[in-house]
Amino acid sequence: MIQDIYPHQYHNEYHPHEPQDTDYVLTYKENTVLLKEDYSFFCVSELNTKENLLYLFEIDDKTFYLGDVSHLSYTSVKIRDLRNLSNQVISFASLTGWQLYNWMKENTYCGCCGSKMENDPKERAMRCPSCNHIVYPRLNPAVIVAVINDKDELLVTKYAHSTYKQYALVAGFAEIGETIEETVKREVKEETGIEVDSITYYKSQPWSLSGSLLFGFWAKVKDSSAITLDENELSLARWITREELKNHLPSPIALTGDMMMKYVKGEHNQ
Repeated sequence: MIQDIYPHQYHNEYHPHEPQDTDYVLTYKENTVLLKEDYSFFCVSELNTKENLLYLFEIDDKTFYLGDVSHLSYTSVKIRDLRNLSNQVISFASLTGWQLYNWMKENTYCGCCGSKMENDPKERAMRCPSCNHIVYPRLNPAVIVAVINDKDELLVTKYAHSTYKQYALVAGFAEIGETIEETVKREVKEETGIEVDSITYYKSQPWSLSGSLLFGFWAKVKDSSAITLDENELSLARWITREELKNHLPSPIALTGDMMMKYVKGEHNQ
């Protein structure tokens, strides 16, 4: 999946320090990231100044900063196209930086008193110098649910209002006051009319495109009720065999594709 960058190691600990010439700079313009024409990162040494660089994170021994490289010769890569790059470190770092960039942009001003926020020097947070209000990066918990019926078929869906046209799994965000397991039951019921039980946790994935932390679950149909499609959310929901699905697998870079691959290989019961 997109976060699996081994043997490289992502360091999310927050300890900003003086930028080195060989460190990397990320710049975002609208819904794109600015990279070199060979799709590599710009280095601090290519900037006119090291001022106004904001610490993001580290991968291996390289630190990533948010800065401005728009005065250099660059190529714009759409954020949604990053998942298609062959270099997964480029994809993961650019998407993670995008999530942090949006969090900072959306919290430029304090939601309590309206003063301009500042980056906290000790932790990854935006702090108001006037009223001391603190805002931490927001994570949106969401579920991806692979539902299996008594024929060992998988429930697949297609989104009603999305440019993504491949098969997907039931998915949705957790609501206030519910457990993540209750989210599984509610989302499957709301989108397809099916009730599930035997809910089993699989794995999680950070997904910066939606600022989410995705929780993958396997679930079984509780009864044999027919599919009732929520047409506001989905254009299609149907049962599929592993033989048919193997010719329509999405990229395993996302949790949905990873779980579908597990199903096709017959590994979902392990």
